[in-house]
Amino acid sequence: MRTRLLTRSLSIAAIFGVYSTITACKPAKIKSTQDNSELGQVVAKVDDNVITVGDVQERINKQSPFIRSRYTTLEKKKEFLDNLIRFEVMAAEAQKRGYDKDPEVIRVMKQQMISKFLQKDFESKLKVEDVPDADVEKYYAAHPEEFNRKDEVRVSQILVKDKAKADKVAAEVRALPKGPTADQKPFRDLVTKYSEDEDSKQRSGDLTFFDKDSVAYPKPLVDAAFKLAEVGDVAGPIKSDKGYHIIKLTQKKPGFTRPLAEVKRQIQQRLFRDLRTKSMDAFIADLRQKAKIDIYEDKLNKVLIDTGMNGGEGAAGPMAGMPGMPGMAPGSLGHHVGPPGALPPGMSMPGAMPPPGVRPPVPPVGRAAAPGTTAVQTKP
Repeated sequence: MRTRLLTRSLSIAAIFGVYSTITACKPAKIKSTQDNSELGQVVAKVDDNVITVGDVQERINKQSPFIRSRYTTLEKKKEFLDNLIRFEVMAAEAQKRGYDKDPEVIRVMKQQMISKFLQKDFESKLKVEDVPDADVEKYYAAHPEEFNRKDEVRVSQILVKDKAKADKVAAEVRALPKGPTADQKPFRDLVTKYSEDEDSKQRSGDLTFFDKDSVAYPKPLVDAAFKLAEVGDVAGPIKSDKGYHIIKLTQKKPGFTRPLAEVKRQIQQRLFRDLRTKSMDAFIADLRQKAKIDIYEDKLNKVLIDTGMNGGEGAAGPMAGMPGMPGMAPGSLGHHVGPPGALPPGMSMPGAMPPPGVRPPVPPVGRAAAPGTTAVQTKP
């Protein structure tokens, strides 16, 4: 019975494009004295299929708190049930017309079946905590630049060869408006007019960020740059083997040191993603080894690709959102197919065609980020 309900759900979901991943919210944990006999009580029948108290409760409680709060009254529960019935009768009609044998419907069913299987039998067995402390410590030691950074400064320069000319240019630079909000165009104009260093001249004199140990620029210039206190301060002329530099401080970036204890969880999450990918690759390789697979590569030449902008199923690809599949979002599990009735009356999944008689949706404001997509933040 449940199998038939699932087949119908998948059929109608594919017809209207109503399949999505519910990753932003988890089913609510209900503190209740309900037993299985209560949850199994029938609230509606559609032909020989039944909708139970548990079915309605599970559908509602899989929604976000914003949506769940709409269904606390009896009238709203009736409304929700009506949409479930609407869904089932449409699924039944679609099945009668043979859409359950449609290749796209079968593909969607396989996609959801694989996703559910991976969620229950693969993803659930892997945990961030499974990453060994030794691996975390090894990563921390091997990537000091991610967790430690020296103070850095950024300056722009005007470089000239002649000392008298350098003194003249320095006087003009110092006469310009100062401060972080001052217009920088006058300084850029002086760079264009006087600088004899073609490389930095193309960047309006910008030398990008560097620290005290930098060897990219002459040491006298580096030392002078770190003596500048405020953005807009000027130093020079500074003599080096390249000539005379007039420099202007444009940015300061304070350094930091992050101890292992502070970044341990972030490193674990990064290594966990690698662990999950390797585990998935090994799992798939084992399945391929057990399966009988015949490949005829010469036939691939017969595959014609539509390179137009309007063709295809979208940039994400037909298996987007599937763990371990091309186009997947890290940590995303596409494990739920919900009918139009699984959302508030009149609402449908993004991009879906609403069933007849259903008004266009008014979506809630704000969405939660999908779990499992935390990136390691290495800089403030």
